[in-house]
Amino acid sequence: KIMSKVKKEEQQLDWVQDPQNQLLALDKAATANIQALALQLGYDGALTVGALEDEIRFYQRRTVEACLELGKRLLILKEVTPHGEFESRLKLLGFGYDTANRFMKAALKVSKSLNLRLLAKESDSTSKFLELITLDDEEISELTEGGSARGITLDDISTMSVTELRKALRETKAENSAKDEVLA
Repeated sequence: KIMSKVKKEEQQLDWVQDPQNQLLALDKAATANIQALALQLGYDGALTVGALEDEIRFYQRRTVEACLELGKRLLILKEVTPHGEFESRLKLLGFGYDTANRFMKAALKVSKSLNLRLLAKESDSTSKFLELITLDDEEISELTEGGSARGITLDDISTMSVTELRKALRETKAENSAKDEVLA
């Protein structure tokens, strides 16, 4: 009995020391953890990186669309609601006034701006879209057409990361400020 126990322990030691077996064991453990997390979250889609990234992009676009639709409805609710009752309606819906105001401003701005409307449709990132929503049409035109020597297009904006977009915005504003100073 003692010899068979020693033999088992040696086999286990050999298994642990074999790098290929270690990688397989780690891979099995990681897969089990991923599947457990997916089950816990109620996720039943594919568990590959590519499929997950595609689904994330899809939901990012839907989030932008949902934010704009929410803003439209809040604007209309504000008009329909008797004077002085809008904030109490917002509380019933679980919104603070500042949050609702951001959604309403975004919807109003997009409805008035062809550039923002196009970017809203193409935007793959809520963060990027919210960064752009703070700009007016003139600033977007400066970024995409005139002021910038970089010649950024709307397509370029849709493929930029949020960090790249912020950098381009800062550079464009700096260029425009420099031009204004020279003209002054």
